[in-house]
Amino acid sequence: MVEFIYQFFELFATFIEGVLAIFVSTSLAGRKLSIKQNILYGLSMSIIYTILITLLNKWQVFSFTTIAIAIAFTFVAIYFTTKGSFWYKACAAMLTWFFIHASDYIVSYTLIMLFGKSADVSIGIQLILNPGTNRLVYILVNKSLQIALFLAFSKFYIKLKLLNKKSIILLFSVTTLSYIVMSILTNLILTGSLLALQIAVIFSLFFILITISISIISITISTKYQNEKSEKELMSMANMMLEKNYIQMKESQDIIRKQVHDFKNHIRTLNGMLEDNSNAKEYTKELLSASYQQAQYCHSGNDIIDSIINCKMNEAAENNIEFIHKIHLNSQLYISFADICAILANQIDNAIEACVKIPNDKERFVKVEIWNKESFVFFKVTNTVFQNPFDNSHNLKTTKDNSDYMHGFGIKNIQETASKYGGTLKNDYSNNCFISLVMVSNNE
Repeated sequence: MVEFIYQFFELFATFIEGVLAIFVSTSLAGRKLSIKQNILYGLSMSIIYTILITLLNKWQVFSFTTIAIAIAFTFVAIYFTTKGSFWYKACAAMLTWFFIHASDYIVSYTLIMLFGKSADVSIGIQLILNPGTNRLVYILVNKSLQIALFLAFSKFYIKLKLLNKKSIILLFSVTTLSYIVMSILTNLILTGSLLALQIAVIFSLFFILITISISIISITISTKYQNEKSEKELMSMANMMLEKNYIQMKESQDIIRKQVHDFKNHIRTLNGMLEDNSNAKEYTKELLSASYQQAQYCHSGNDIIDSIINCKMNEAAENNIEFIHKIHLNSQLYISFADICAILANQIDNAIEACVKIPNDKERFVKVEIWNKESFVFFKVTNTVFQNPFDNSHNLKTTKDNSDYMHGFGIKNIQETASKYGGTLKNDYSNNCFISLVMVSNNE
């Protein structure tokens, strides 16, 4: 009966090991199957793994061949049921087994030291390898620790999918090297030397620390890269949408001007036909002189600049903001329409947003100046503000308000675009005014 209990625990421990290997590797690589299918498949593979390892252990108590077969079995088991490339799957399998065996070794080393109670390490080894109470304690402690560790770090599994190929290969290589060194040190333990045991424990912990550190660094760098990439894609998309919007607006403005011009001609014709009717004639004169006067549009020679300023001029008027623009361009601009939008539209948006917060309408003021000098173009937007936007460290104040987040996003967009052209963004505050000055190169 006792022997049956021992055998049951051995089978159960091997099964738990298989479950951890299959399910953790699948989570790291990214499962393809549904949750139900994944559970059924994982349990089936774990049963097969248990049978395979039990048969191998019948031939030899400890074998590096058994370890290699276990890793290979896990890789094959997850290969067709997980996402990602070959290296992602290989790295997932290797990482999982590295941590399984690392915990195996650490727990076994600790218990050997406790159970051995002498310089003869072989006594402790026999106590945890041979069937008995000590062996049961080892199995329970070890498998409980493994389950707890993998559950604790489960939220980090998805991070592996954020790593690029180079990071994955690096992580796989370091893990494999650490695994080999750790296995060699374990083999030294079997010599029964206390010194060898102490060295093995130290180096195992050292290589575990290295692997964890590289994993964290790789994930951090890759996550930062992905975030920056997503933000740049978002900025690029926003800039293209701005460009498209302002081009369409420019076309609409041209159509409206033409229609107004044509309508005025119709009125003039009608005016000539009504010479005999003084009231009608007076009425048409009023229409010509008042209702359809030409608006003070911006005509800089650059369609996208004209469209942005004309649009923002109307927005400023709706918010009772005095709006002045001075454009002096004596040469062609080689800056893309999308990038002009990213700079100028965001500058003016930020200015209008700041002015709206001023309670007194008469104090609201926005001035836009654009000029080129030699091989540089300057975009300067000055606006009144309700309070100093800088803190004591001369950093722009931010809050958790969504509008302030978009304001910050707009400034970052301006900075990114200016840097693209080897330029700079300078923000300043003077006499209750915020000044945004962008300088970019204008090379063909």
